[in-house]
Amino acid sequence: MNRILKEELVFSTMMPIGMVTVMLSYNMILIFGFHSNTLLMILKQFIPIFLIAFAVEQLVVSHNVKKLHKIFVSPSDPKFKHILIMVLLMVTSMCLLMTLITTLINIGTENHFLKHYISSVIKNYPVALLAQLIVVGPIVRSIQVKLFSKPKLVS
Repeated sequence: MNRILKEELVFSTMMPIGMVTVMLSYNMILIFGFHSNTLLMILKQFIPIFLIAFAVEQLVVSHNVKKLHKIFVSPSDPKFKHILIMVLLMVTSMCLLMTLITTLINIGTENHFLKHYISSVIKNYPVALLAQLIVVGPIVRSIQVKLFSKPKLVS
């Protein structure tokens, strides 16, 4: 496996791990409050939600976001703009799709599905965006740099 593919695989695994941890914790605490049973529910649901998020990102979101990203930024734009646009596109896509999936799992298509979906998106999007910009994104990028930085030659 070449270095670029390894880097992409590590990055695309760490990012959902971080985001699922934050968003699952946020939603469980929002619904059930903070106590020992909440932690157990988070741990119990982590693997299935992570697998869904990883699959959604890899099979649906990533490819389409990369296409959209090329429309919004040019190669000469600053790196910060590239990262910001990518984050906005990824968070928006993942939030809409993961909220849809989890609402379908938890609520079903009856019992005011659309109302629950829209209110969940409104609650989740700001948290997901802030988590990605301030916590998960920087942590994952710094780990990525440490794991895959080229060693400096000493003369």
